[in-house]
Amino acid sequence: MNNENTNPAVEKTLLLLHHLGQSGSGATQAELARELGISPSTCYRILQTLRKHDWVRKGTDSRYDLSGGVLTATMKLHRQLVRLEHCRPLLDELAATTGLTAKLSIRQGDRQVTILRAESPRPLSVSGKVGARFPLIEGSVGAALLSRTEADEVRELAANCPEDIPERGNPDLVLARIATIRRDGYCLNIGQTRWRIGAMSAPLVGADGQVATALTLLGVDEDFADDQVKTLAGRLLGAVERYETENL
Repeated sequence: MNNENTNPAVEKTLLLLHHLGQSGSGATQAELARELGISPSTCYRILQTLRKHDWVRKGTDSRYDLSGGVLTATMKLHRQLVRLEHCRPLLDELAATTGLTAKLSIRQGDRQVTILRAESPRPLSVSGKVGARFPLIEGSVGAALLSRTEADEVRELAANCPEDIPERGNPDLVLARIATIRRDGYCLNIGQTRWRIGAMSAPLVGADGQVATALTLLGVDEDFADDQVKTLAGRLLGAVERYETENL
């Protein structure tokens, strides 16, 4: 998204809401202004507007936190998260049958965020931390989440990516993975990651026809040897079909 077309006041409001959402005990107005780099007067106006609509509340200790009004704007997403939570048995089964770690990731702005995972049954394996955030364009996960996105937006995301990753300088890497997903339903990324791991991802599409999340298998490159790829891809795509059938 071109920064020239964004609204600075809205950007600051979203930054404040995200900060409160990540805070365990809320924050005072002074803390919010200082930590987010917002002027005290702007911070005050944002907080008063959000209080008016019950998106934030002020406690007796003068600390602000999210309030129930936010739920009215997020019920659709809440239902989506409930559906994704129902994917846990699917993840567990996928990890058990492949021997690899399985995870779900969603898009959050220009980031990809891990929201669920099932550990490999092996004593030693590649894992992925829930809550971990990476550039949206990175790896097979990024390609899955962007698999229904136009090329111009992918190139713009690459141009605005702050991290020095291969995809930033060469968005054709992302576009090639997206093309593979559109053809085969999945893509495999080995030998190209900064984490020195292998990953195979596929998009999960919701009833609205939009990509809801990316389903990924994680392992070392050797786990995705040529003689294993077809079997792993079959199990991954089987899980995708099961998800989409259950969520029609």
